[in-house]
Amino acid sequence: MAGGGVRTISKEESLVTLQGYRVFDADAHGIFSPRMWEGLPAEYARRRPRPVRVGDAADMGRYDTGWLIEGRMEPHPFGPGAQSANTPRWVLEEFGASPDGPGPAAGTIDFPIPIGSLDLSDPQARLHNLDRMGIDTQMLFPSTLYAHMTSDPGFEAALYRAYNRYMARQCQFNPRRLKWAGLLPLRDPRQGCEALEEMQALGATAAVVFGTVGERLLSHRSFTPVWDEFARTGLPLCIHMGMSYPPFEQLCESIFDANVIAKALPAQLAFVAIVGHNMLDRYPDLNVAFLEFGAEWILYAVGKMEHSLKVNKRRMPVTDGLPRRRIEEYARSGRIFVSAEADDAVLVQEMELLGEDQILCSSDFPHGEMRENSHVQILHRGDLSERQKRKLLYDNSVRLFGEP
Repeated sequence: MAGGGVRTISKEESLVTLQGYRVFDADAHGIFSPRMWEGLPAEYARRRPRPVRVGDAADMGRYDTGWLIEGRMEPHPFGPGAQSANTPRWVLEEFGASPDGPGPAAGTIDFPIPIGSLDLSDPQARLHNLDRMGIDTQMLFPSTLYAHMTSDPGFEAALYRAYNRYMARQCQFNPRRLKWAGLLPLRDPRQGCEALEEMQALGATAAVVFGTVGERLLSHRSFTPVWDEFARTGLPLCIHMGMSYPPFEQLCESIFDANVIAKALPAQLAFVAIVGHNMLDRYPDLNVAFLEFGAEWILYAVGKMEHSLKVNKRRMPVTDGLPRRRIEEYARSGRIFVSAEADDAVLVQEMELLGEDQILCSSDFPHGEMRENSHVQILHRGDLSERQKRKLLYDNSVRLFGEP
């Protein structure tokens, strides 16, 4: 790593290092919690995710609890569809959570993370944690479990909209510092349009989807009515990491597999939909961010699509539906944003491709994946200028999401 490795950073070091730098955290989370679906309509309430505990769990590590969702336990560590995610042990005291921390997510931080901060049930607790990390403003996204909760359009829309209402209530405590992205249901066009109208009224800063909608690309014609309406909102579109493409689940029999296949590869599927299927041309004001996938993939995706576009245009007499411009032109258009890891070895090359105004920095807080102090790690890097560091930490998030 250019910055010297990932390590635990104390509160005092964090605040000293960030002195003079503002931080707009581009991607953090409200942890999956029963509070988020308390507002489900009566017809779906009985199908809500339910906390469960495994009896024979000696070899399951910390995944001895989970959520019963549509007949599956999520997350689970072994077999097809294995993935990591937060469990009831994070947020429910009867399942082992401590109300006062230290919290199960302490990866590179040294302070307690109470339940109220984890799931935003106590916004003041989250703000206290932000103060300790030196973060001014934070964009909040849902758990990746929402990426494949259900294939039922009505139930999906109900879950998404219940989440949106919950986050709107909690972030209203301090809307300048706590921003949220509304989940956008696409399977049911009517519900999608209604959800858009509602999330705008509730104060969403962005909309969030995952890399696919089941086995359909984001550009599928059935979603056009929602995208047409979305284009009128002016909101940025955030595509977040998650296990959204069902065939990938069958390839993944461990958490490791999920992290490098099922959760990561949908970034490229979404990029093909957004850029390769002309969504940037159809919606000229659309800005798109790819979050928590890392950023290295963009170098491969642009190069591969650029080459394939040239080959197709040379070989095929009909080029309808192909991108109108070079892929690199779309990448450099200022409309594609990508969140990079703080230890990304090719971060400078990604800036050369996209431009230094399109790379975002995020903490993934409160997940314990050693990203919590990414902002401090960026400042330790010797291959970035002061101007670039300020853009990564704050300015680029403002360009995408607006001033806090």
